[in-house]
Order: sequence, then structure tokens, then C-alpha cells
Amino acid sequence: MLVDEAVENYLYHISVIEQKSPRTVESYRNDLEKYKNYLSSKNIKNIDEVTNRDLQLFIGEQLDVLSKTSAAHLLTAVRNIHRYLFLNFNISDPTVNMTVKTNREHLPSFLNGDEVEKILNSFTEDDIEQFQRLLLQLIYSSGMRVSEVTELLSRQVNISHRLLRITGKGDKERIVLIDDDTAERMEYYYLKIRPKWLIKNQDSQYFFINPRHHKLNRQYIFSLIKRKQEELGIGKTISPHTLRHSFATHMLENGADLRAVQELLGHSDISTTQIYTHVQTKQLHEAYSKLPRSQKNENTEGEGEK
Repeated sequence: MLVDEAVENYLYHISVIEQKSPRTVESYRNDLEKYKNYLSSKNIKNIDEVTNRDLQLFIGEQLDVLSKTSAAHLLTAVRNIHRYLFLNFNISDPTVNMTVKTNREHLPSFLNGDEVEKILNSFTEDDIEQFQRLLLQLIYSSGMRVSEVTELLSRQVNISHRLLRITGKGDKERIVLIDDDTAERMEYYYLKIRPKWLIKNQDSQYFFINPRHHKLNRQYIFSLIKRKQEELGIGKTISPHTLRHSFATHMLENGADLRAVQELLGHSDISTTQIYTHVQTKQLHEAYSKLPRSQKNENTEGEGEK
């Protein structure tokens, strides 16, 4: 059974047969949309192809960006659809005996500066390639979520002041800053590339449209960075979220305050941002090692008592 078909069957079941509230059904739909996008990025088209390992990787990736409560809800939705498919269509359930600790300290993966530059410098001067570079550069240089990039409206962009006014999770509005190079690339895309992709008399409210004249979607960006990972032989598993994590890590490495990073990332709770304190801990150790007292201890190490 195709993944799309399986999801629609399940949503119909909980809506019509179980008669769950529209709000609950919509919540499940949102969770399963994330699941569908992930499976698509792995080229998994049939639901019976999903393995326990696929599920573990999916949940692990979501733990990078979701709160513990949201991750637990997502896991419930995935378990329930597979249980439904097993009972009604005799499709094997890969969630059997699956345990995921959503309360663990999960350190997100990130790229170092050289790896980021390697990705960004791999694009040619072709319009499509420059558009694709801009998408990845914007996520890295601003810390925006993928959904915030795809939903960005033209009226939210202020190139001259180098800022974006975006709407994040929970309809919370925040200001996102962009550097000069990213701003110039955004301006070039909007004035030179985007008009070529607009269908005659089309007036899209979205800042980003794809080369096929449609609104940009998350899958386009996920597929893009997966392609770059394979093309450049990057050993670690990366996603657009990896660029966001890299932004936060590099900001802290360069002396940014944790509260400032919280605001830039759009985290409502500072505890969510504190997963990056490994960076500050490293900085503290480096600073401590430069203290005269610390150096004295290192120099005298191994000397006997006098």
C-alpha cells in the first residue's frame, strides 16, 4: 500500500469510524505529514517497506527540533497508524518492541564552518543553482526553520534593513536578521530570477517559488540537502535542521548570549535552547586553560612535594 493511501485510510478511520474531533484529526494529519515527508526523502513509497530502523532514525531526527511533548505525540501517531494497518490490512507493524526515550538529552548534529562553506560553494552560477544555494544559506545564516522559509511572504522581507519579520511556531512573530551577502542574494533572486518563474499575470504572495512556478515546499529543501550530502561525500547524516543547529552552535562559539540565540531561533522556552550549552562548556574549559593558575598547575604536574 502506498504511503499516501495508508495515511488517508487511517485519517478517514479515526474521523468517520472512531469519530474523533476535527482538531484531533488535524493534529494527527500534521504529525503524519512529517512522517510522509521523511519516508519520501528516503525514497520509501510503500508503507510495508518501513523498517524499525527507519522509524528510529525518523524519531531521532524529530527530537532535534520538537519538544518532548510533541515528540511523544508524534511517536503515538506513528504507532497508531501502523497498528491500524496491521489489524485491518495485515501489514507488518515495525513499531513492535520499539522504545524511544523522548526525555533524553539529545545533542543535535551540526556542521563545522568548512563543511558549510563546502556545501555553499558547490553551486554554479546557474539560476536554479543560485536559488538552491540561497535557500540553504538563508537557513544557515538566519537559523530559520524550513517551514518558515517555505511560508515566507514577500511583505515580510525588508532587504534594505537586512531583516525578516516571520511567523514561527504558535503564530509567534519574531525578527530574523540576515547578513549582507544573503540580503544581496535574496534581492537578486527576487528581481532577476523570480520574475522568470512567475506565470504571466501570476501574483504569488510567497517570496519563494520554485522553477515550476509553484509555492516552495519542505520536500524540495529536504531533497536538495540530501542530494548535496551524497554529491559531496559528507559522512554525517544532515538535513535542513542541521543547518539551523549549525547556526546556533556557531553563534555561541563566537560569543553570542544564549538568550539572544533563543530569540533568533524562536524558542519559547530557554530550556529548548540549552541543548547548545555544550558549546559554552567547551568555551569555559578553553578560557580556564588560559588562566595563569591553570598553566602553573600543568607546568608543575608530576613534580614531587618539596
